[in-house]
Amino acid sequence: MAKAFEVIASGDVINFRGKITEQLVTPVNVFDVWINGMGNRPRHADATPVGGNIAAAQWGTPASGGTAAQATLRVLQQGWRFSNFLMTAIDLNAACLEIVRNAGAGDLERDASHAQVLGMRFSGAGVGIRGGVAGLFTEIPYNVEVGWSQFDNMTYGMRAAIECNQWYIHDNVFAPNTNQIIMAARNFLITRNSIGAFTAAASSGGIDLNGGTGLNQVTGNNLSGTYSIAGGYRVANANDNWYGNASSAGFTSADPA
Repeated sequence: MAKAFEVIASGDVINFRGKITEQLVTPVNVFDVWINGMGNRPRHADATPVGGNIAAAQWGTPASGGTAAQATLRVLQQGWRFSNFLMTAIDLNAACLEIVRNAGAGDLERDASHAQVLGMRFSGAGVGIRGGVAGLFTEIPYNVEVGWSQFDNMTYGMRAAIECNQWYIHDNVFAPNTNQIIMAARNFLITRNSIGAFTAAASSGGIDLNGGTGLNQVTGNNLSGTYSIAGGYRVANANDNWYGNASSAGFTSADPA
């Protein structure tokens, strides 16, 4: 993939199969690239049994010599799309996919807004998708779509180091993870997701939007556990609208309290 990054231009498509083991940053000033896995289903591309690593599509980290806490892939410019492959992180402090934005202007602007993450799988320790990097990329990533993807056995399915704005998170399966969606959120639409079991302490773990400006719509999701702040569900602001979610107490009609 590093070789591909040396030659791609804005609007290109990269189709791959097999197992990538690199920690990379996307090229600067290259926009709207689509990276697509060619296997039938996102999964580990293992060498055994024989042939198991040929058609499957996985992007992981080096078996040795990798950088601790560094993302598998950091995205620097707008409009990138990722589909149909599995991503894993190097450790529990690292993200698989990092969507960032800085305060630069002109050709120095690094802004991964308007990304799409579709039909992906994120598995293992670490963070599936992280928005921003505290102290380094502190501007708000905007208008990111995450759909039809799976998050399992993660430390965090999705996490934001800073406030994020207008993310559309839909039709995903958050299987057992320590934390599911923990993001300071503004103008989010979170709908039709399955929020499975999680093991984080109270006041976190399920959908926790605390720290965001609010105006979020959280509706039509299947929520495990107890629908309350103590049960792991927390609004960003009183102007959020949480309704019509299926929970152990029936369908929600008010914000968790």
